[in-house]
Amino acid sequence: MDSNKIVALLVGLLLLISGVQLFRGKWLFLVAGYNTMNKENKDKVNGRFVGKVIGTMLLLSCLIIGTMLIYPAAQTICFILQIVIVITGIVYVNVSSKRKVN
Repeated sequence: MDSNKIVALLVGLLLLISGVQLFRGKWLFLVAGYNTMNKENKDKVNGRFVGKVIGTMLLLSCLIIGTMLIYPAAQTICFILQIVIVITGIVYVNVSSKRKVN
């Protein structure tokens, strides 16, 4: 096994662990800006929703890395799919009404 596959496996494992924890509503300190918000602003944001969306993105990224390791010929398609997933997730979190607590 070459070093590129080892690094990809380690990154995939890190994404899997982080994705599961964010999906469960834990490790929200990893979401940029959430940890530095004051208490008043944190009460306005639905952290569990943001964690579920980001966790889902990370889990899909882990799946894409696994696919690239199994099917090296599909790297270009997987890369484009990864970009689409990230852009869609970011837009969804920012425009969704579920992000804000009523």
